[in-house]
Formats: sequence, structure tokens, C-alpha cells
Amino acid sequence: MRTDFVLGMTVAGVRAGAAVARLAFAPARLTLRAPAVRRMADDIAHEGALMRARIEAEAADLLADRLVTTVLEHELTERAMERALASPGLDRLVVQVLDSRFVDELTERVLHSPEMDRVVEYVAGSPQLIDAVTRHTQTLAEEMVEDVRRRSQSVDDLAERAVRGWLRRPRPAT
Repeated sequence: MRTDFVLGMTVAGVRAGAAVARLAFAPARLTLRAPAVRRMADDIAHEGALMRARIEAEAADLLADRLVTTVLEHELTERAMERALASPGLDRLVVQVLDSRFVDELTERVLHSPEMDRVVEYVAGSPQLIDAVTRHTQTLAEEMVEDVRRRSQSVDDLAERAVRGWLRRPRPAT
């Protein structure tokens, strides 16, 4: 009988506790049924999902960076690269790539790209190039003047000899 009494009191206590809990949470249940509160709860859940996605993406980026760094800095990677660079297969592969139409197409794309136009504009307007062209032009002009002077002197000497020959006069000693 004593056991039945304790068991009955336990059941009554649990029922009373459940009734008190239902009564205590009644305002929260009623509040969550309101549309404005439900929208706020949905917004909070959405923000939480966005934050979780952002955290997962950052973690994946961090993990990928760490993985790539670890692989590239590992001594086995370095040894594998040394073997690959020393292999004749790489030489054949490079020759195949250079002989392919890929290189020709790439060259055409580079030559006709806006970046190439910018490079040409930069080089053409650089002070070093302008200075070099100016110096080269001055040197070329000096060489042309010297050549014209030499030729005109030769023509002058030839004309003087012809006239002296016609007049039968010797050239004066200098």
C-alpha cells in the first residue's frame, strides 16, 4: 500500500507539473501563433541559415587554402616537380604545345588585345624611348650631314679639275 501511495503521488506530481508547464508556456504558444511574431521568427531563422552558409564557405576556403599550401610546401611535391621538369616527356609535351595551333591563336589574341594596345602606348610614350629615338635621330642626321659634305666636296673637286683641265691651269699647292 505504501508503494501504491508513492506511485500515485508521483503520477499526480507529474500531471500537476505538466499542467503548470502548459500554463507557463501558454503565452509563448499564443505569441508564436501571431503572424508578425511568426515572420520575425522566420527572418531570424533565415539569417541564421545565411550565417551558417557563410561560416561553412569561409571554413571551406580556409581549409582549401591550408590544403593547397600544405601540398605545395611538402617535400614530396618538390621532388615530384623536379622529376617532372627533368623528364624527357615534359620536353616532348612542351614541343607539342608550341607546335599546336593553340600558341598561334594565343599570340593572335594577345596581339589584338586592349592590353597590348596599352603596352604599346606606354612604351611609345616612355621618356626612355623618346630619349633613345632623339639621340639616334641626331646621330643619323650628323652622319647624313657628314656624307653630304664628303660627296659635295668630291663633286666640287671633280668640277674644279674639269674646269682647270679646260683652262689648262694646274691646281695650286696647299
